[in-house]
Amino acid sequence: MPASDGDKRLNARGRLLKVLHILMEETDDRNALTIHDIHSRFEGFGVSVKAVREDVQALEESDDFPVTAVQEKEGTVKRYFFDGRRFQIHELRLLLDAISAAKFIPEQLTQSLQGKIRKLTSRPLAAQLNNELHVAVDSAGVADTAIAVQTLHEAVQQHLRIAFKYGKYTPDKEFKLSRDGGEYVVEPYGLAWNNDKYYLVAHFPEEEEVRQYRVDRMREIRLEGSPFVPDPEFSLQSYLGSTFHMYSGEPISLEARFENRLINVVIDRYGTAANIRRDGDGHFILKTQAAMSDGLVRWLLGWGKGVRILHPPVLVKRMEEEIRGMHRLYE
Repeated sequence: MPASDGDKRLNARGRLLKVLHILMEETDDRNALTIHDIHSRFEGFGVSVKAVREDVQALEESDDFPVTAVQEKEGTVKRYFFDGRRFQIHELRLLLDAISAAKFIPEQLTQSLQGKIRKLTSRPLAAQLNNELHVAVDSAGVADTAIAVQTLHEAVQQHLRIAFKYGKYTPDKEFKLSRDGGEYVVEPYGLAWNNDKYYLVAHFPEEEEVRQYRVDRMREIRLEGSPFVPDPEFSLQSYLGSTFHMYSGEPISLEARFENRLINVVIDRYGTAANIRRDGDGHFILKTQAAMSDGLVRWLLGWGKGVRILHPPVLVKRMEEEIRGMHRLYE
């Protein structure tokens, strides 16, 4: 059909790209379009049905931009949909929920990322992703954390030392820098995620030890510039396995007696491969390797009379001291 004076001009390449865009935006295996449906999107462009059909056929034969034709039965009109989605709808849902649950991502960035993820599928399917996971978030410092993460990943990947300031909050809710505001210079080994927080695991040359730092408590992070050679014998996975809630300490052989109601709590922490055996009808005993740390003690105390430490004596003594101290508070 000849183009009118008011028609917009499209060359062959532009037309093909528009056909592809229509299929990618509007179709999926549940929502297909006929040739005439696609052609109706070209109103005002002076494009013929024949040209649209040829473009769709070219895409159908393409390996790079797969378009699939469906026909309910012989004699019915064929419908076409874009069949090159990299993500299934349930996979996109998981990504959306993970972003919503990540408390270090500020709200504005969360909304931006969610919008981009919805564009990874068709508009009809994207409409199914509008209900969002709601998470109670304390947003203090999240913007700084989101920005810092990329810098830290870069430093880990390129084996570059970093410098930063570190601190914590006082009872007055004032953030106070450690070392009188002096910098830490460390060799970053990796990032870890624990209890909704990012941690940097790094070698601290000044004390010749590996430490972990909460990223949301790091300030003025910068690439120090000088490269380092990581310890080839250091295993980040093994290191994380020896910490408890990111508290490190001396390794111990832990033996504890738990009430049966706490079995899922223990499995959540140590996994189904943990050394667990029944002890009578109402209890079980856990034997495992752990790090003697404040994190371990606080976790055990949190279950009250539901757990009793059997070994080692140093942990039994520490638990007794903590319990006596708590009792004195209420005398």
